[in-house]
Amino acid sequence: MINKPQNSLSVFSDSYETARKQFLSEADAAGAIIESFKHSSAHCPDGAALFTDTAWLGPRHASNVMIMICGTHGPESYTGAAIQLACLKARRPLTSSTAILLIHAINPFGWAHCSRTTENNVDLNRNFIDHQKKPLETDLTQPVQDLLRSSNARGPRFAKIMLGLGKLLLSAGSSKLLNEISRGQYHHADGIGFGGRSPEWSNETLQKILHTHLKGSKRVTIIDWHTGIGDYGEPCFLCFDEIHTPEYNRALQVWGKGIERSHTNYSSGERPDYQGLLINAARDVAQAAGAQTTTCVIEFGTYSNLKMLKALLIDRWLRIDAMTSRPALKEKLKEQVLRSFYPIDVQWRASVLNHGAKIFSDSLAALDAWKEES
Repeated sequence: MINKPQNSLSVFSDSYETARKQFLSEADAAGAIIESFKHSSAHCPDGAALFTDTAWLGPRHASNVMIMICGTHGPESYTGAAIQLACLKARRPLTSSTAILLIHAINPFGWAHCSRTTENNVDLNRNFIDHQKKPLETDLTQPVQDLLRSSNARGPRFAKIMLGLGKLLLSAGSSKLLNEISRGQYHHADGIGFGGRSPEWSNETLQKILHTHLKGSKRVTIIDWHTGIGDYGEPCFLCFDEIHTPEYNRALQVWGKGIERSHTNYSSGERPDYQGLLINAARDVAQAAGAQTTTCVIEFGTYSNLKMLKALLIDRWLRIDAMTSRPALKEKLKEQVLRSFYPIDVQWRASVLNHGAKIFSDSLAALDAWKEES
């Protein structure tokens, strides 16, 4: 799909509805096989239906499959969708053994409603666990969630929250505190990072898509596009395979030393012990189908860890506590959340597209070469 950097910023959209129309139109023009999955219960703010859409390019039973997913977290959806659209527009020819699967808006509710969560206040990227064996609370879970839920009619009580987190930082340490905030929790449905009590619609839909499309595949590369972590406009590569495994070594070969440096993008210097990640669930489905895998979450950096935490707090407040607040205030804060994850800055967007083009090209080339080495 991409032979050189795609510099047209027209691939960036301003709404879920516009992005979906662009994706379906360009996928059809590219000759893709398109499937649409209508949400069973949630709707757009105006009552319209919500969909997760897929586009398959290349031979139907390809042994090599490259998967790109966008939309795990609502405001982050635009960036992954722009990269997908640029790939479709570039029309890169595929070999007879290679196919591409684009999964567009895996969490359509979050996108349409400008929320990181699903319709049930569930962080989809913490939902892929065995819910019969959900992780237990730690000694920090209750005090941290109590703090993060502090709010009033004007929004989160930032001063109280930061003061409380500062005290916990002194007693527990930065690594333990960051891990508690980020890893996911399964007991406080109105809190931050709630992973749900059962599989979400988006969880079940993703697994249905992958089970259908990966039959007969032998080598699968998976990228889940996100924003918010890393240096401004630069890619941050997060591989969750164990170090020195074949999967990890392939990720190093494809995406370089950035795989080893992901911990440096966290204020504690350590990557949290994330629970229920979508990328790991997708990997497991591919491996269960008999394929070898190379997988990565790729983030594009926006702002500081502190600013992103504030965006998370506002996002939670908008979903849970803002019902009686002034509409103008809610709209202002919703825009703040959106721009924390999706900057308007044309230089940021151009950087994303240029890096995205190279990452896609390198990943596809590595997938083809992987076949030759097998």
